[in-house]
Amino acid sequence: MKKYEVLKKYYGYEYLKKEQEEIIDNVLSKKNTIGLLPTGFGKSLTFQIPALIFEGLTIVITPLISLMYDQVESLKKKNICARYINSTQTKEEQDKIYYELISNKVKLLYVSAERLESNYFLSQIKKIKIDFLVIDEAHTLLWSEDFRISLGHIPNFIKYLGYHPTILALTATATNKTLEKIINLVKLNDPKIIECSCDRENIYYRIIRTNRKDEELINILVSYKGQRGIIYTLTIKTAQKLYIKLKNLGFSVGIYHGSLSKEEKNNMQALYSKRLIDFIVCTSSFGMGVDYPDVRFVVEYDIPQSVEDFVQQTGRGSRDGKYAEGIVLFSLDDIKTANYFIENIRNNEKTNKELDLIKKDRFKKLDSMIELCLTRKCIHQYICNYFNQSHNGRCNMCYNCKKK
Repeated sequence: MKKYEVLKKYYGYEYLKKEQEEIIDNVLSKKNTIGLLPTGFGKSLTFQIPALIFEGLTIVITPLISLMYDQVESLKKKNICARYINSTQTKEEQDKIYYELISNKVKLLYVSAERLESNYFLSQIKKIKIDFLVIDEAHTLLWSEDFRISLGHIPNFIKYLGYHPTILALTATATNKTLEKIINLVKLNDPKIIECSCDRENIYYRIIRTNRKDEELINILVSYKGQRGIIYTLTIKTAQKLYIKLKNLGFSVGIYHGSLSKEEKNNMQALYSKRLIDFIVCTSSFGMGVDYPDVRFVVEYDIPQSVEDFVQQTGRGSRDGKYAEGIVLFSLDDIKTANYFIENIRNNEKTNKELDLIKKDRFKKLDSMIELCLTRKCIHQYICNYFNQSHNGRCNMCYNCKKK
């Protein structure tokens, strides 16, 4: 079956975007590829269409269980045989999936990088032909520098297979330095890099310098009452404190962070998906790959640790292409918290010299984010320039341009 036949049959579309088609053609030619496509662009089509054309299995490495679940459920509704294997399943449930895999019934399998290190998984997967390996949200490979070390071990899995499947790495944003790290971490041999503009023209950027964050946040929430929004914090402690305060004030708000139980996370996500709550206070563990088209605002309660994080998180606003706001509540005190996170990076697999280089790189990224918060220039232009793209500096969609 050809790509446009697959597109029409399973997705109901007649045409692909230029960059989508380029990536798909490159993958079908069995060439390693990196795709840089903004949030809401339709990244999943670039690997799901080849997966349905390839004879063997496609493995999708993804960082979050919620992301796996959403994508697999969406594919099932299209009558595509997709499965995931993760820690929420019983051994019996997993064994049933392994049987389907060995019987060549599954086209796409979603797993975390940690699963690739399971001896039982490796023994079963060795029996299956893998044509295609996808690294979704590839910017998270840099998490291997501190708290998700397994993300740096993907080459060990490929070496175990004894052959080299076609590899596609996808992310919304990456500087040249980040691209270099992705290529080195996965040991990609001369990949084709296909990039589309990172500029989200429909997002209005606003930096609010303040020492009265709660007051500013409440004003924002009142102005957006009844509409969907996300409020990001750097720490679980801040998220909890803010959630209790907003709930006591009568706001329709939920909370999501890594320390919640599976049931609590599922419940909060269901409440948010069904619009039973308007806003969600969360850490960076929420939102990745989750498709809410009508998020009208994203507030960074604490300064993001990098411009990449800022663009990734605010990019979860306005997937429907309508107006949305990306807002930072910026205080110089935030820098102390961000510095603390960087200073306390730990990784037993890295030498002190390597850790020092990682910290130096993180501090440089934080400096760029601070510069973004302080600049009087067009914020859309600043972001484009940061990712080595051009912009004329007259967006009329940021606070700095509006002031002028």
